[in-house]
Formats: sequence, structure tokens, C-alpha cells
Amino acid sequence: MQTHSVHSVTSIGRPLDRNVATNRAVLRLMPIAGIVAAVVALERGASLPRIMWWGVAGVLLVFGVWALTRELAPDDNPAAFVSMGLGFLTLPLVMPLSFLVLFTTMLLIRIVNRTAGSPARVTDSVAITLLVFAVMHFTGNPVFGFVAVVAFVFDAALSEPLRRQGIFAAVCLLGAVGFAGFWRAVSLLPSPLHAGVVLLLAAVTLAYVVALLRTRDVESRGDVTGIPLVASRVRAGMLVALLVPWQALLFQERGMAHTVMVWSGLGGVAVTAVVIRPLKKLAQSR
Repeated sequence: MQTHSVHSVTSIGRPLDRNVATNRAVLRLMPIAGIVAAVVALERGASLPRIMWWGVAGVLLVFGVWALTRELAPDDNPAAFVSMGLGFLTLPLVMPLSFLVLFTTMLLIRIVNRTAGSPARVTDSVAITLLVFAVMHFTGNPVFGFVAVVAFVFDAALSEPLRRQGIFAAVCLLGAVGFAGFWRAVSLLPSPLHAGVVLLLAAVTLAYVVALLRTRDVESRGDVTGIPLVASRVRAGMLVALLVPWQALLFQERGMAHTVMVWSGLGGVAVTAVVIRPLKKLAQSR
């Protein structure tokens, strides 16, 4: 990662280093995904604005889902590309607010697992808090604020704790309570999703939890420090990611659409952990 210029502004930025083969692959896939998405929209008879939206969304989706999964499974490069493929299949469900939720979730995970190598600066925490408030406001989902509380508390309590994050946890808690009062009309009932969808999400969750529990030793290192990541922080970040799509299901199909790319990230980690990796080991043992 080329971090020097970025870290003059933020301590949690992770620019793509073109010297890394997987990063180069992502940079090449992004425009291809945009073109493919636009062509699909064109063949479906979409209007010009819709075609343009699909093209831009395809580019952002490929990068965003890949980047999220790199946070969830720092040692598992294949998982990020599996997630990318799964995410691309969900493109018709994606809306602009889906990207706000995706990137805010990714930053919440990053302050917990510290993949960039350094603790968040005050300005980083302020920016993330503002993004959390934006998610609550524009999606009408105050529960997201409680997930942010969990993330900030983790950062304030785990290895090499950053105590001031407790202040931002309190701010997010107050904001979530305030928004919950404002959005009284929103029904907080279990989502009436199709039984097949519920079973699929439950299976992904179970496999993802298996991957989370297996995360004991982490070889990846912080971008700036070069020090191995702390496994407890990586697992905590994975838990934050799991809370995001499940709390969104309280808001039924709308919540599902807002977090469909996060589900793709979880799915990539799950499929790699319980299917691809065991099959690979089985093939190697023969």
C-alpha cells in the first residue's frame, strides 16, 4: 500500500499499491465490470440514466465488495474475489444508499481491526461518526447507530485501546436513540422475507461464524507499522460486519437492499472458509 501521502490526512486510509498483483487485478476488473453492467442494462432496454447508473455502480461495487472482504479476512485473498463475484450478481438490487452503508461499514471495521496499522485520529472518528449519522438519516434506520457504538467500544477496549473512542460511542448512542424517536413510524418487526432467502442468509451466517471462530492467528501486517494484526481485533471487526446486515433485516426488503453488498462480503468469507479451502486441502492430501 502507498500510505505516506494518504496518512498525512488520515491514519485509516488504504490506497491500492499497484506493485501488488491482486491490487492490479482489481484495478483491471473495475472498468470491465462497469462496461459489462452497462451493456446488460442496455440489453434490458433501460433508459440512458439507468445505463449510466449501472456502469458506475458496477465499478464501485467491484472495488467496494473486494475492499470490504479484505478487511474481514486479511489473510484470505481468494475470499475477496469470491465476494466480488457474488456482489456483481446482486447488482440489480443495489441502490445509491447501499454504497453509503457499505463504505461506512468498512470504515467502522477498519478502526477496530486497524489494518492500516495506526489508530484512528480524532478527525477520522469525527468523519466516521458523521457517516453513521448520514446512514441513520438517509436510510431511516436508527439501529445502525447501535452497531457503530459496538465498533467504537471495541476500539476503546481491545488491545492497545483508544480510550477517546468512548466519546464517539456515546455520541452515536445518543444519535441512535434520537433517531429511533424520530422514526417512530418504522416497524421493527422480523422481516417477512421468503423462507428460502432466510435459510440462505442463515447458512451464510453460520459458515461466516465458523470462519470468525477459526480466525486465531493473523499473518497480515498493518500497512504503516508492519506489525502483525491482532487476532482479537480482526474477529471483533468481523462481528461488526455481521451485525450490520442482520440489524438491517428489521427494515425488511429495504434493509436487505441497503446491505446486499455487505452480505456479499460475508458470503465470500463463508464460501472460502467452509467450501473452497477444505476442498483445496482435500485435493492436496491426495
